[in-house]
Amino acid sequence: MQPEYATFLAACVRERRRELNYSLDDVIAAGGPTRRTLVRVEAATLGPAPKPVTFRRLDTALCWQNGSAARAYWTGDKPHPEALGRTLDAGTAVVEVPAALALGLFEAQVQLNLAARDPLDPRQLEAAVAGINLECGRLIGLYLTDLLERNRDGDWSIPPLLDRAFAGLLDGPVSPEDPDYEDKLYRRWLIGRTSEIPDELAGRFGARLRQARKNAGVGPQ
Repeated sequence: MQPEYATFLAACVRERRRELNYSLDDVIAAGGPTRRTLVRVEAATLGPAPKPVTFRRLDTALCWQNGSAARAYWTGDKPHPEALGRTLDAGTAVVEVPAALALGLFEAQVQLNLAARDPLDPRQLEAAVAGINLECGRLIGLYLTDLLERNRDGDWSIPPLLDRAFAGLLDGPVSPEDPDYEDKLYRRWLIGRTSEIPDELAGRFGARLRQARKNAGVGPQ
């Protein structure tokens, strides 16, 4: 059985696509759900228990305020477009790099140069490239964390531009075995890409965000 307002959301999505002059491919490219899911949304056949990520992706692609698609589906509330004119804080050109990360990058570079010598060892080269990718990912993560912290608004929203740019990167699950598990989960929490996290961890993330914004001199904190 379909929820009472499934047809209402379908109509809202079609209307919003017309307003934005978006094809289905345009919605997908802007961070929306898959084509199969979009077709089901517009046919009002999404089902009684759609994934929350489907609604988040609709909000992102259609430039609706966070939670709009879900409210339209469950309660029949008309979606609200994102407010225009919000300024993106691009952050600083300088991000503090921990010594451990700098040393990790140096060691990865050393291993890559060793692996590239004659005779070439494919297994050693593969391991060296993986090491470079790991350390570069951590380095980019520092800047991305700073960027998301600066732009996490008082209503716990992120500018649509950032959401569209990084949602795909941060949508995937994180293994608790990952040595960078908490940092990666924190970035997903900042952009609203976590489902449920323990209250204690959410409290730590909130305190971390407030301290980061205070240190950067941005608000609200």
